[in-house]
Amino acid sequence: MEVYKSGHYIQFTNSVADTTNLSFFFYPGKEEVTLALPLRLIGTMPEGDLHYELKVDAKVTTAETKHYSLPAGFDFRQGLAIDTAYLTIKKTPELATTTYLLAIDIASTNDVQPGQTTYARRIFRINDMVTKPNWWDSNMDRFYLGEYTERKFRKFMEFTGVGDLRQKSDTEKTELIKRFKYFLIQMKDAGTPVLEDDGSDMLSTIPIAG
Repeated sequence: MEVYKSGHYIQFTNSVADTTNLSFFFYPGKEEVTLALPLRLIGTMPEGDLHYELKVDAKVTTAETKHYSLPAGFDFRQGLAIDTAYLTIKKTPELATTTYLLAIDIASTNDVQPGQTTYARRIFRINDMVTKPNWWDSNMDRFYLGEYTERKFRKFMEFTGVGDLRQKSDTEKTELIKRFKYFLIQMKDAGTPVLEDDGSDMLSTIPIAG
């Protein structure tokens, strides 16, 4: 890693390779989502706040200004080695059918310069589409929710109001999935089973016991 001997430099804690995928499908009922963008100070510690700016790269970005909100400037607060900027992503109807790119760069100001090139840019992919989440892995297939289908995922989210299980403990995941399975049992007992797109009974595809 390059060592800076003078001046003030800032860079994102995530590299440009860490593209962030944001689908409003995972945020039911929300019209906008605010994302935290942590930045790290490189070089000498300042004697006061440092003004910095984040700019949208129009050559790469396909998103329009109606899709996001980014303040004109930020202050990296004195005494901090890591501070946070915030980006707001807004939901619009066309996100249901189109994915937009948003590229944000650290700009040079009188106070700071961008640090390492690979940490001076963040890229976001924005839509409102259904995609198989990373947490739905082979273990989820075998022991919990069974094989992924879009219809199953939609029903799970409609019932539980949860679309992201990454931060859930094993106990919390198990409880949510058992509640979903019990809902499917109730629907079947009522004579209105929830079916997959191919006509099969969704309940029969849920492997979790209990």
